[in-house]
Amino acid sequence: MRVTEGNLFASMRLTLPEHREMVERLEREASRRRAPEWTEDRWSEIEYVLAEALGTGSQVRISLFGPHEDEVWEGVPILRNGRVYLEAGDGAGRRLKTAFGLL
Repeated sequence: MRVTEGNLFASMRLTLPEHREMVERLEREASRRRAPEWTEDRWSEIEYVLAEALGTGSQVRISLFGPHEDEVWEGVPILRNGRVYLEAGDGAGRRLKTAFGLL
């Protein structure tokens, strides 16, 4: 069996374990997503929605960026000691500072 570009079996057979680990790590890093960059208008929209939900006590859903997949938080935003928390139905509160880094 000749080692050619399309011959995956032969090329993997010649790869040292430490090189294979390095290739896998580089592929994982390459698959990481980049965080979105929001405009002032988008931040204003988020601020408005959170203020409206704080005033009415309505539930919100927030999708948080993750390097590999997004995390979704759902709950009612509440104000405690000058900080905004997202309270889930089970009574657990998550501080939104961890989500946005600025509240």
